[in-house]
Amino acid sequence: MLTALEDGACTLAELVDAVASRESADRGATRIELVHNHLPRLADHGILEWDGETASLTLERSPPVAELSALLEDGDPAGERTLEVLVHPVRTRLYAVLSEFDRPISIEALAGELVDREIGSFTDHSAARLALHHVHLPAMVDVGAVEFDPRTGTVRGPGR
Repeated sequence: MLTALEDGACTLAELVDAVASRESADRGATRIELVHNHLPRLADHGILEWDGETASLTLERSPPVAELSALLEDGDPAGERTLEVLVHPVRTRLYAVLSEFDRPISIEALAGELVDREIGSFTDHSAARLALHHVHLPAMVDVGAVEFDPRTGTVRGPGR
């Protein structure tokens, strides 16, 4: 679904067609899942705008759609958990930042990126580092979105 939105706004019918054909799924079930689950959740977290008929991505920088879509494609309960973890406003933007790096980045440098890019409400590096270490990175590691080595303090994102 996110891939379909990369080129601009889509109607509900267009999204249903794109998702159902890609997954060889029933269009009626796909529509229900989009309307009552995925679209409202993504809209609640500021990933997209959804007015009941049309959806469009809303982030200043588009998230790495291909990577996020690949994580969500399994269609199993783990995919549901992955969606819940990654649609968090800080984690979606964090995932986008990490996708820019093809090498590990230190948690200190990553905290600096959060503050410098005004991601979340972090006003200093220490608070950002603590939130990364204790909240955001463990959740993202849990769903396989990133790798984090607490011993070395390094994070590897989707560009790994």
